[in-house]
Amino acid sequence: MSNTQYNPSTQAASNYTPEYAKAQDSLDLREFWKVLTRRKKSILTIVGVCLLLALLLSLITSPVYRATATLQIERESSQALQMDDLFNSGDIRDTRDFYETQFALIKSRSVIERVINELNLSDEAIRRSLFGRLKSLLTTSGNSKQTQKEALINAVSENLYVEPVRNSRLANVHFDAATPEKAAEIANAIANTFVAMNLERKYKVANETQRFLETSLNNAKQKLEESEQKLNEYARQNNIIDVPRGNGSTSSSNSQAIMRLSEELVEAQREIIMVETDPNSTQADLNAAKERAEKLRDILSREEQKALSVQDSMIEYNTLKREVATNQAAYQGLLEQLKQVSVAGDESSKGLANNLMVVDEAPTPLNKHKPNIPMNMAFAGLFGLILGIAVAFTREFIDDSVKDINDLERQTRLPVLGLIPAAGKDLDRRKLAQLSLSAPKSPVAEAFRSIATTLRFRLREDNQPGVMFVTSARPDEGKTTVAMNMANTFAQAGMRVLLIDADLRNPSLNHLLGVKNQDSGLAAYLAGDVGLEGLIQASTVNNLDIILAGTPPQNPSELLASQKMEVLLQLGTQHHDVVILDGPPVLGLADAMILSSLANMTVLVVQSGETRIPTINNSLKRLYDAGANMTGILLNRVQDPSRLGYGDDYYKYPTKSRA
Repeated sequence: MSNTQYNPSTQAASNYTPEYAKAQDSLDLREFWKVLTRRKKSILTIVGVCLLLALLLSLITSPVYRATATLQIERESSQALQMDDLFNSGDIRDTRDFYETQFALIKSRSVIERVINELNLSDEAIRRSLFGRLKSLLTTSGNSKQTQKEALINAVSENLYVEPVRNSRLANVHFDAATPEKAAEIANAIANTFVAMNLERKYKVANETQRFLETSLNNAKQKLEESEQKLNEYARQNNIIDVPRGNGSTSSSNSQAIMRLSEELVEAQREIIMVETDPNSTQADLNAAKERAEKLRDILSREEQKALSVQDSMIEYNTLKREVATNQAAYQGLLEQLKQVSVAGDESSKGLANNLMVVDEAPTPLNKHKPNIPMNMAFAGLFGLILGIAVAFTREFIDDSVKDINDLERQTRLPVLGLIPAAGKDLDRRKLAQLSLSAPKSPVAEAFRSIATTLRFRLREDNQPGVMFVTSARPDEGKTTVAMNMANTFAQAGMRVLLIDADLRNPSLNHLLGVKNQDSGLAAYLAGDVGLEGLIQASTVNNLDIILAGTPPQNPSELLASQKMEVLLQLGTQHHDVVILDGPPVLGLADAMILSSLANMTVLVVQSGETRIPTINNSLKRLYDAGANMTGILLNRVQDPSRLGYGDDYYKYPTKSRA
C-alpha cells in the first residue's frame, strides 16, 4: 500500500500532463466558438423571445404617420445690415452651437404652445406612446386644465423631431401623428410658427434697441453739452485761448507771444553782431542794439514766468478737452447706430430681415412610418443575439463546472482517463451497473473497455496487484455504477477481480446486484463479529468476486482504519489481479481519505457539466493530504463530447439521457 505524502512539485512531475493541457498564452478563438456552441440553446432562446416580443409589439402598436417640413436656417440674414452689427456684440460662438440652438428653439415650449392654441389641438389628436402615457401618469396628478395642457405640450414635444440635413443649412422638421392629415398640419404649423416667431423676435429686438439707443443718445448729448460748457468756462476764467495751428493742433496766446519774443530776441542778437563787425558803425549804434536786445530779454523772461503759471491751469484744461472729445465720439457713434436701427426696422417691415425660411411644406404622408415590422424584427434579432451572447459568456464565467477537458487537466494536473457517455433515461441503476455486460456494443461498454485498457497499463507499470479506490467529489455522481461496470469489464478481459462495497455509511452495491444486504458483510468483519469465511462471494460473472458492506455501523471511519482492513486487502491481492474499492464521496467524510491511503490507485469520478472545479480541487487536496496516489479522473454522464474538447474525433453516442 502506498503512503506517499503529497508534494506539489513531485506530484506534478510524476503525473502525465499532455501538451494540449498546458496553459495557453495566446488568444484561441476556438474557445469562444466552443462557448457559443455550448450555450447555443440559451442564445437561440433569447433571440426567439426577442423576435416574438418585437412581433407582438409591432402588431399591437397603433400605426404612426410622419410628415416632414424643410427649413433653411442661415447663419446670417441676407440683408446688408447684420443684427450682430446692431448689437455690437460680436458673436464668437461655434457654428455648430448656433444650429444646435436653433434646433432646440424649434422644440421650445413657446413654439409648441402657440401651435396648440392656433390649431386648437386636443389630447385625442396627438399620438402618445406607451412610455409617454406612463410618464404622464407618474409625473402629473389631478385633472385640471393646467395639468391637461402640460400633458398635451409634452405629447407634442415627444412626437416632434428635428433632423439636420448633412452638409447643408437645411433642417427637416418631423412630426408623428395617428393620422396623416394631422401629421402634415402640425408639422407645417410648427415650421411656420418658428419662422414667424423668429421675425417677431427681430422686430422686438430692433424696437428695444432703438428705444435704448434713443435714450442713450439723449444722455450722451447732454453729457457732451455739459463737458463743452465746463471747458469754455475754465478757459475764460484762466485766460486760455486756443489758436489752431496749421497741422490741426491748437496753442494758447501766451505760447504765441513767447515764440514771437524769442524770434525778436534772436534777431536783436544778430544785429549786435553785425554792428560789432561793421567798421563804419558807431558806439551809439552798438549801445542802441544792445539796449534793444536787453529789453526783449526782459520782456521774454516775464512772458516765460507767466507761461509757467499758466501751464498748471492747462493740465485741467486738457483733461476737460479730452472729456469733450470722448463725449462727442460716443454721441456720434450712438447717432450712427440709431440710424442703422431705423433702416433695419424699415427693411424688417418689408420681410427682408429673416434668416429662416420654409423651403418645403410637409405633404400628407401616404405610408405609415411605424411600426416597421421588418426593421423591428431585424433590430430585435440583433439585440437578442447580442444579449444572448452576453448572457452566454456571463453564465460561462459564473459556471465553474467541468466544461472542457483541457481546462480540467490544466487545473487539476491530472489526466482524464476517459469519458463515460450518458445512457438512456429508461434504464434504472441496476441495468446501468450491468450495461457493459448486457450491451457490449453500446457506447457505454466501449468507454469502459477503453478505460479498463488504460488502467491495465497502469497496473503493469506498478508490476504488482492493484488496489483501486473509486470515489467521487460529492454524492450521486455515479461512482458505484462506474465501479461495477469497471469490475465487469476487467472480469470479461480475463482478470480476477474483487469488488468491495467500502461505503459503510450508505451501501448500494447490494441494490445494484439485486440481493439483500447481509449482516455478515464488511462492517461485521471489521468489527470482529465474523471471520473471513463466507465474506467473499462469487458473482454471476466469471472472475468477479464481491464483498458487500453489510449493516451500516456506528463507527465506519474507525473500522476502515483498522488493521483488519489492511489484512483483507493483502488477502484480496494475493488471490485477485485487481481489488476495486467502491467508497464514499470525499467531501465531508474521513472514510474516503482512509481508503485512498490503503490503495495504490485512486480514480475520481466526476459528473460532466455538474460538478464544480473548485469542488474537484478541494477533493483532490484532501486526497493528496491523505497520501493518495491519484491515477486520474473519469468523466461520467457525458452528454456531448464535442463540447468537452474532443470534437468530431470522438465516437458518436446518444445524448438525451443520463447514466
